[in-house]
Amino acid sequence: MTASADHPVGGDLVIDAPPATAVWEDRDTVSEPHQPTTPPTVLVVEDEASVRSMLALAIRAAGFTVHLAVDGQDARDQLDAGLAVDVLLMDIRMPRMGGIELLRSLRSDPRFVDLPVIAMSAYSDELQEQEVRTAGAAAFLPKPFTIADLRAVLDVISGPSTR
Repeated sequence: MTASADHPVGGDLVIDAPPATAVWEDRDTVSEPHQPTTPPTVLVVEDEASVRSMLALAIRAAGFTVHLAVDGQDARDQLDAGLAVDVLLMDIRMPRMGGIELLRSLRSDPRFVDLPVIAMSAYSDELQEQEVRTAGAAAFLPKPFTIADLRAVLDVISGPSTR
């Protein structure tokens, strides 16, 4: 996933990629999406500022409320401080606390055991996907991915869009 410095705000956003690798249907949170009356809230956890900004723009444009975290520790701190989110979208490789560590931490905490998590990584292979799934992610997106792929996964996880 790349951002053009020529268009820091506004402009066209094009992300080319193969389709999303997996949305695992055996998770209750995926099989039975809820129908919110307010826009679902997504916490984006990404250490690269340009990618974090692009994701925030795309997710807001899709009608979601967005909060941002710079790494797994920042995300965990925000959640522990009371931030309520419907979906967590996280990178796997980050400083301080990576995505797998964050996911395991969330799954061991009764408050977050059912929080749907979408993992994303530029380093995607079967072993990484299996590790992410075993740790409790609802879906995996290999980077780069399209905005349509992201939107489709978010809609499956959060329920059909009325936004």
